[in-house]
Amino acid sequence: MSKQKYVRLKEYNEIIIFPCIIEHSKFRFFNPITAGFCYVTRDRVSCFGHSISLRLESDEESDSALATKQLFKKY
Repeated sequence: MSKQKYVRLKEYNEIIIFPCIIEHSKFRFFNPITAGFCYVTRDRVSCFGHSISLRLESDEESDSALATKQLFKKY
């Protein structure tokens, strides 16, 4: 399990997960509404933290639920 970064997009209400080597700010033109870090396990995504470069907080509960649903098709 490795730590990743993520952003949640306003327009599509989708989560994009990407490696920590990429800055959150690369996604600023996608109009993110939340951002932070996440861990992906076998059946769950756990989101937490915040993005300094975007000045956005994560919504831990909502972002984790949406990311888990997207990746694992769980409702």
